[in-house]
Amino acid sequence: MIDKKVVSLVKERAGGYCEKCGLPATDSMALHHRKLRSRGGKDTPANLLVVHHSCHNLATDSIHLNPEKAENKGWMCPGWKEPEDHVYVTPEGSFALLDNEGNIKILGKA
Repeated sequence: MIDKKVVSLVKERAGGYCEKCGLPATDSMALHHRKLRSRGGKDTPANLLVVHHSCHNLATDSIHLNPEKAENKGWMCPGWKEPEDHVYVTPEGSFALLDNEGNIKILGKA
């Protein structure tokens, strides 16, 4: 089970929106590991995104059904890289880095 403080930091960073599509959060949201646990990913704020279940693995354009796109957008992280060093593209189209304190650092526009 993921530590409640980590969950709180990630939800606060998301600000009530899906961190993939940018639409408002619903009652049915998932915590997605950018670096999959099977690749050594941890339950840290930099490694977690709040996403709709459809954005996670149900819709045609979901993260898990499109791993190459997901890696290019930073929604997934290769096993050899650490999430805090893997650039994430925000729903607004900015390049950003996520840290383990629950912050997002905008690097510029995509």
